[in-house]
Parts: sequence; C-alpha cells; structure tokens
Amino acid sequence: MLLRTITVEKDTGEVVNAAVLCSFAIPLIDRNILVYTLNEDGRNGASKVYVASAVPQESGYRLAGLESEQEWQYAVQVLKQITKGDES
Repeated sequence: MLLRTITVEKDTGEVVNAAVLCSFAIPLIDRNILVYTLNEDGRNGASKVYVASAVPQESGYRLAGLESEQEWQYAVQVLKQITKGDES
C-alpha cells in the first residue's frame, strides 16, 4: 500500500515525514482537514494520530490546530462516517 507523505515541523523544530491517513473538506465551516501520523507509539500499541486544519498559503498549505469545539465536532462526525460508513 502506498501512502502519501508530507513534511511536518514538530514543536521542537525537528522536521519529520508524516503519513497522510486522509483529508476532507467541511464546507459548513470552511475548513480543509488533514489526518496524519508520525508513527509514534500511542495507547495500547496504536500509533498516535493528528488532526489539523490545512490552511492555504501562497506556497502550499500550513497546518494549524482546530480552533473551536464546533470544528472538532464536525471533524469527528466526518471521521466517524469515514470509518463506520454513513448510517443515516
């Protein structure tokens, strides 16, 4: 399986490659969401996963944290639909 990768700068300033798990747009809140992993160990042997807003820039995109509870709620709702299927 081929994974798309991006370069991410961690809080420490270290630049690392991240595997993109999925991305999607949420038009209701005008956000592009990117879900990625750095293959770090998380709980119960799973890898940590990051969710970020992909903000357009002249030279591409920059990643930013989700700013509100509403953004998180929409992102979680879409991720549930992706992982479990839309049951509505």
